[in-house]
Amino acid sequence: MTISDINYGGHMGNERALLLFQQVRIDLFQSLNVSEIDTGDGVGVIQKDAHVYYKGESFLGDILTVKIIEVDMKKISLDFKYEVLNQNGKKILEGSTQLIAYNYNLKKIGRFSEVFLNRLKEVLN
Repeated sequence: MTISDINYGGHMGNERALLLFQQVRIDLFQSLNVSEIDTGDGVGVIQKDAHVYYKGESFLGDILTVKIIEVDMKKISLDFKYEVLNQNGKKILEGSTQLIAYNYNLKKIGRFSEVFLNRLKEVLN
């Protein structure tokens, strides 16, 4: 954690949780050689919903581990579940996001390719 992650209460600001979730997704997608803008066939993702459950505080200098613990995959959506642990293994956050398949060129909802869903499934298992 860096100073820009800390709020007036002396701990990690609440908005940082979604940034942590996004970064672990970006890393996952990069491992598949795709991105949130294009998962294949011109379809990316757009976030529809997010939930954050605070389980503890995180402070300046903490080393955090962000994990994707589950992904429910459908043709038009991906439901991610996350957990964030500090350097002592204490869970400080849980959360979820729902991402919808979205074609940025056409500006409309799309469908994930079977190739992308199968590759994602392989990496997660």
